[in-house]
Amino acid sequence: MKEIDYIQWQPEFKTGIDKIDDGRLQFIKLHNQLVDIVNKEYCNQKIVEFLYALIHYAEHHLLNEEICYRSFDGLAEHKARHQTFVNTISEIRNDIAEKNSVKGCEKLLLYLNGWFHNHIMQQDKEVLNTVKHNQDNAL
Repeated sequence: MKEIDYIQWQPEFKTGIDKIDDGRLQFIKLHNQLVDIVNKEYCNQKIVEFLYALIHYAEHHLLNEEICYRSFDGLAEHKARHQTFVNTISEIRNDIAEKNSVKGCEKLLLYLNGWFHNHIMQQDKEVLNTVKHNQDNAL
């Protein structure tokens, strides 16, 4: 597996919406925690606790995000991406339970890293720009 570095919080990650920013920070903390788990080879000992925290994040943050994005015309498609995230986490969790937790941890880390760069930093940014534009025009 290619080495994945920690994600360091950057000022440009801020959206100006506290619930979204809190969720992003929480995601970065979870991502970095999994980097530690993989690098220190603690998958067998720590993955169940980690998955619990990740599922809690998904249940709360993604719902908060969808509420904030309710004025976005493409919300149904965006919610479908969130459901894909939840489904993928569930599939990886099942793989970890049935097979090799080390490979599952690595697969999960790759997925979370991709999610951060593709969904959070690109897709969410586009949605937020549209939502903010719509709010500005409504005033």
